[in-house]
Amino acid sequence: MNSTSPETQSSKTRIHSIDQFRGYTVLGMFVVNFLGHYPAHYNYHHNDYFLSYADTIMPAFIFMVGISFRVSLLRRLASATFFRTYAGYFRRSLVLCLISIILNGVGQNFDDYKEFFVNPHTGELAQSAWDQFQNGEADLTIPTYFGDHVSRWARLFVKSYVWETLAVIGLTQLLVLPFAHLGFRQRAAVMIAMGLGHALLTAWFNWQFFYGYTLDGEYINPEAGLNNWMGQLWGTGSNRGWDGGIFGILSWGATMLAGTLCYDLISGPNATQRVMNLLRSGAAFLIIGYGMSCLQTLYDVPQQTDANTRHIPAAADRRITNTHGRDKGGFPFQLAASPVVPEWSAFKNRPVTSFLTELPFTARPENRLVNYWMMSKRFASLSYVTTASGLSFIGLALFVLTADILGWQFAVLRTFGMNPLAAYILHKMVLNGLMYTVIPHDAAPWLYWSGLLAFLAIVYGLVRGLEKQGIYIRM
Repeated sequence: MNSTSPETQSSKTRIHSIDQFRGYTVLGMFVVNFLGHYPAHYNYHHNDYFLSYADTIMPAFIFMVGISFRVSLLRRLASATFFRTYAGYFRRSLVLCLISIILNGVGQNFDDYKEFFVNPHTGELAQSAWDQFQNGEADLTIPTYFGDHVSRWARLFVKSYVWETLAVIGLTQLLVLPFAHLGFRQRAAVMIAMGLGHALLTAWFNWQFFYGYTLDGEYINPEAGLNNWMGQLWGTGSNRGWDGGIFGILSWGATMLAGTLCYDLISGPNATQRVMNLLRSGAAFLIIGYGMSCLQTLYDVPQQTDANTRHIPAAADRRITNTHGRDKGGFPFQLAASPVVPEWSAFKNRPVTSFLTELPFTARPENRLVNYWMMSKRFASLSYVTTASGLSFIGLALFVLTADILGWQFAVLRTFGMNPLAAYILHKMVLNGLMYTVIPHDAAPWLYWSGLLAFLAIVYGLVRGLEKQGIYIRM
């Protein structure tokens, strides 16, 4: 923890647009984390197969971490040894993971000691061992299947459970650490390699592994194109991942590296040129991201002439019928057998306009097979992180214009942007300890919108109080 105000440390050199945009991402995170619990418009909810507003926040935050990472790494390397600098970042990343686990849990609850006497694979109870324990004859004996439960939890933890926001940032930082000090072109090459690596691993096994595709408890036959050999190797069954899972770190690494590139584009003295650099970069990322997402149209299936394509708003899983073969929009979906490489026959006899997919922030059509090229936060697909990075470039350009050129600064964004870790921890405490307990998850709009205002006021008051005392949490 650092109790010295950042403003007094570097009032002349601080780039206000970075603080403002970081504050926006933190504020946006608070809004979507709150509204995601209630039946608000689908753009305030995370969606699996298209880009909503809520889905833009996490990559924007990781993008901003990349900017700060580049700044702090170069400064520390100038005053400390290579080993000491990297060891410090290694410890910081592990602490972020620990904080994430404390705030979000380990992904599984063991409510009954009897569970450890049950075979996690067959559900069979070790009756004799359990009887001995109940009779007080085995109080100091490790339960029969304790090791099996811990082993299975550990595999699921690495695959899915650990990947919450702070842990994603910490572990992604470790992946990016060996490259963050390199030159612009070298980092750009590594960024592209990470993105392509994610697509290649997806084509090989990660799509099936991440989603845990099974039918009636059995892994899908390889002849169907959805062989889950990695899931079978790990023994994770039908468990479905979140925020990219273990291999999604490549996508998030590309996003963080895009942030390091962004710092190079805004480090010059000419503010107008910085805006132009950011706008050009943002446009390039958006065009590439949208171009990749257009590949999803190659997975469209023919519709009956009298059928109507439905764009059903998505909602959180807990508020929608969520059965096998249905996505978060509530209508049936089919899985593409080859989610990365489509059937090339899909190119034939189609007008050019049919290859243009829906714009971001609109739901997908019903007649499309679920595939990798959809913008998916859950999977951290390449089209998703590329498009979100483009939006981050453009968003920062707007704050360079308003904060650095016009001198407009919003106090609430400054407060959140200069103390993001403290703000994140406090908002989690207020959400889980207060707001979710007093506002029902099926509340009417007037109530949850009023609750949002109260929630933001409480968190801002707490973080502002720390700011007034000069308390800033630094890792």
